[in-house]
Amino acid sequence: MDIVKLKGEDKQLYHLVAHLVMNEEVLTYNLNYPYKTSSEYYWFVVTEAGNTLGFVPVKLEEGKAKINNYYVANDDTTVFSTLLKEVINTFSLDFEIESVTQIRHIPYFERNGFSVTLYWKRYAKMKAFRREKECL
Repeated sequence: MDIVKLKGEDKQLYHLVAHLVMNEEVLTYNLNYPYKTSSEYYWFVVTEAGNTLGFVPVKLEEGKAKINNYYVANDDTTVFSTLLKEVINTFSLDFEIESVTQIRHIPYFERNGFSVTLYWKRYAKMKAFRREKECL
């Protein structure tokens, strides 16, 4: 399993995820909400043997790294953990990490250092525990 980190407008991103973000089943997985990207996004994509297994786009704004849409094939726990740990390792020293998480995915996020701060009908707002900067 490999993880690829890409800017939101990187041409390789389209090769890895376009076939998924336009797929009816994947859109249904995302509760029919379209996936978005721009230069403010970083995408974390898990691949294996040429197949895309999942992705998490993260938008950087207002001192926060925000997860608002994601996809993990078959809700695979290993793929979820790989993606969320990579997001935390990449951004936790410099940004507060938040997620708008589907209710059914709360346990996956909790196992990876997130806690619920607010519940809505189909989603929960979650925050990752901050990783402290190491003292020398």
